[in-house]
Amino acid sequence: QPDARLVAEEEVKRLEELHREEERDRREQLEKAHLRGNHALKKVRLAQDRERLLRELEQMQTMDRMRRRRVVAQMPPQLFVPAYKRLEIKDDWQKELEFAFEDMYNEDRKMKGDLILQFEPQPLPAPSDRAQDNEL
Repeated sequence: QPDARLVAEEEVKRLEELHREEERDRREQLEKAHLRGNHALKKVRLAQDRERLLRELEQMQTMDRMRRRRVVAQMPPQLFVPAYKRLEIKDDWQKELEFAFEDMYNEDRKMKGDLILQFEPQPLPAPSDRAQDNEL
């Protein structure tokens, strides 16, 4: 039979080794759990940051949209008229001004017919002094 003392010492060594292995396994599990916890915390923080950024972006978009609406509302309506239409309006306005001027001139002069034929020659102005010309 083997010596009981040697068997007992070997059993103590085996138990100590088993205890160390269990302790190492426990530490590894705690370390892995700690890493998993940190990773999960990072994911939660990233998700929260993303949600916050999306809310801020939505708020900024709303503010920008309101600002653009105010700017557009303050713009004169002529900006939204196409170029060809603006030219037509300008030409119509010019014609109206010309007709109004002709009507006003004809009423004042009580003239009928061609205006060029109705003009009366006017005498030339008197020759001015040389000093007056130099002053001008």
